[in-house]
Amino acid sequence: MVIAKPEWFKKKKGFFSFEMTWQGTLYLIATVSLIFIGMMLPQNMLISLPVIGLFLFLFFDMIYASLQSMDERERSHYSIAMRNAAWGMIITMIIVATILSSFNGIKDNLGVLIMVTAFVGAIINFSTRYKLEKES
Repeated sequence: MVIAKPEWFKKKKGFFSFEMTWQGTLYLIATVSLIFIGMMLPQNMLISLPVIGLFLFLFFDMIYASLQSMDERERSHYSIAMRNAAWGMIITMIIVATILSSFNGIKDNLGVLIMVTAFVGAIINFSTRYKLEKES
């Protein structure tokens, strides 16, 4: 943990399971805005790599800080949800890649494959965490 602090990401009840202070919200907005900044800049390797590196650094710093703010039960729920999301994403990637390869090839539709896989993983993660929170 370098920049983000665990107290910025405290737990609350609800679907997304996080209530952030204004510092956490500002940190999240700054991290996500790097994606849009990188899309607007010229597509140059010298520009893209530092933007991607900074995004990944800030994103993983935020994840680490939010994990530090969780208790043992919340961490177990998070681990179960991430496991389910990983398996769902693997299965989705295999199915969508098979379908896309039969039409135009995966190389032409790599963005579609990545977006569908990420969307399915997010839905599985949120629904698993919601179900586990409801049960306990």
